[in-house]
Formats: sequence, C-alpha cells, structure tokens
Amino acid sequence: MKAILKMFILKQIANKPSTGYQIMKACYEKLGYKPSAGSIYPLLKSMEKEGIILSKREGRRVIYFLSNKGRKFFDGIEKIRDEFYKKLHSHIAATAEIFDDKELKSIANFFKNEKFKKVIFMIGSIDERKVDKILDELYRRLKNESNRNKRANKRI
Repeated sequence: MKAILKMFILKQIANKPSTGYQIMKACYEKLGYKPSAGSIYPLLKSMEKEGIILSKREGRRVIYFLSNKGRKFFDGIEKIRDEFYKKLHSHIAATAEIFDDKELKSIANFFKNEKFKKVIFMIGSIDERKVDKILDELYRRLKNESNRNKRANKRI
C-alpha cells in the first residue's frame, strides 16, 4: 500500500501543490481510504529526502510540490503501469487462493485477459454515466448467458 500511496501523492501534487492534510483529504475522496497523519507525514519526509518532492512553508502550513527529479519520476509512472497491474493481479490471485474464493479467482483470471486490461484502462476516459449503461448491458447479457449455461447443465 505504501508504494500506491506514494504514487497517489506524486499524482496529487503534480496536479496541484498540496499540504499533507489536503493530500489525506484527496486520498479519502478519490480512493475511499484516509491514511493517518502518522503514515502520510513520514512518507512525505522520505520522499523529500529522496529528492522527488520539495516543501515550502507558508505560515503554519507546509506545501509539497514536485521537484524536477519528481517530475521525471512521475512522467515515468506510465511506463511502470503494467508492473503495478501485474502486482495487483498477483495480490488478487493470492487472496483468492488463500481463501479459496471462486469469484475472486474469476476476477484474477480476467486480469490475465489482454482485452479486459485494455477495457479497464479505457474506462477512465469515458463519462461515468455511459460506463454504467454499458456495464448494465454487459451484466444483463452475461446473466442471460449464465442462465442458459445452467439450464443446459441441468439437462445433461
């Protein structure tokens, strides 16, 4: 989770220099996860020591922003997206195996599918309402197919 949080922080401050509080708030709003101050501030300090972010004090607030090194690192994130995707698949597959979860195993198998991977990356560029309509149609069609398979299996 620390690596993902680090990437999120980079993206957040690449778009808009932010305070630690603003980063925590954005994390909650966008990811549904609110990291504690005890995890955010040490991470910000370590990122500052690495030289990928800089800070500037404005009164009582500390504003974090990308350094030139951080900008280059952030621009390179796109290149390592596939590596994150593989790690995500690995975590899902491991969790499915540990808990013998058939639905999660199905999800893990989808992550191996190149078309599915392309679809996941495309979704972010499409209006959310349109995506919902497309998913509703996909769900309806898959449910019908599943029901046909169940009926066919009962006959056998």
